[in-house]
Amino acid sequence: MADYYQILGVARDASPETIKKAFRRLARDTHPDANPDDPESEARFREAAEAYEVLSDPERRARYDRGESMDPGSNLFQGPGSFDDLLRSVFGDGGMFGGGFREARVARGRDIQVRMGLDLEEAAFGATRTVRFRAAMACEECAGSGSRPGTGTRMCNICAGTGQVRMARRSAFGSLMTVTTCRACGGAGSVIAHPCSRCSGQGMVEDEKQVSVEIPAGVNDGANLRLVGEGEAGPRGVPPGDLYVQLGIRPHPSFARQGDDLLHDLDIGIAAAALGTEADVPLLEGGTDRVKVPAGTQHGEIIRLRGKGAQRLRRRGRGSLLVRVSVDVPAKLSRTQRKILRRYAESRGEFVL
Repeated sequence: MADYYQILGVARDASPETIKKAFRRLARDTHPDANPDDPESEARFREAAEAYEVLSDPERRARYDRGESMDPGSNLFQGPGSFDDLLRSVFGDGGMFGGGFREARVARGRDIQVRMGLDLEEAAFGATRTVRFRAAMACEECAGSGSRPGTGTRMCNICAGTGQVRMARRSAFGSLMTVTTCRACGGAGSVIAHPCSRCSGQGMVEDEKQVSVEIPAGVNDGANLRLVGEGEAGPRGVPPGDLYVQLGIRPHPSFARQGDDLLHDLDIGIAAAALGTEADVPLLEGGTDRVKVPAGTQHGEIIRLRGKGAQRLRRRGRGSLLVRVSVDVPAKLSRTQRKILRRYAESRGEFVL
């Protein structure tokens, strides 16, 4: 899961105004319009916008601080006008550079989402896993360009290399100018003279992709990890999409997860509960620890072993191991045991059958 505070360069207790100022600065620095020669600027811009979208919303920020999973991929870049609405809320109607807003996106590959199952140990302490999936990848034959090796592209005759077509039409209010993406070149400004035989000029082919995924220690069930640029390749060399890995934690036979804490049930007899005892309990990382059960411990009581739980997500330290005592009442007793228990009941004035 991305560290949104680190992305914006603010402290975890930063005020809403500080977060807004940090995003304004980052947005101006990373906007694709300000970095036309940097293909990575859009990914940084999207990352900053996603961080601001979460941290500027008190409810979503609280969920994020608790380590809950965020929806994969902000919908900022999906619906029409939604991204402009965010920028207007930060910069006003004049835009970040003045002169109003226009579409900020550039062409990119499709985002991919996959699911990955984890053992509790991997989620609690972190791990490195490999995920495999089929997706469009850059064609090796033409290096993603779409052109036959040794050939190139030529300027689109329809838009004269601009990627846009301007049309003027008359109306009751005068002459109106509309700008649309050139259909002949798809906005690229150039067309392929000799398409690659392997990818038919698309610059990408479907194949199996393998990606190494770093699982952060303390990650929660249902969390989504975003790997920038690991999604599908885009057509003709445009930046790839992102990969979202949704995590699912498998049940453990000895432990249950409760946030940063781990819960383990310890079975003891009624005599041990009444008189007190010591017992070995397993640890998730392996080995055991000795726990002391005080005399008079009741069924369901919790004994806390601090620092023996899961690693805290994005923080130092570990949670606790919660040892829940389960007092085992025997279903069958020997004759001697029954006599002993009857004498005990008589000494307490208890009625027994």
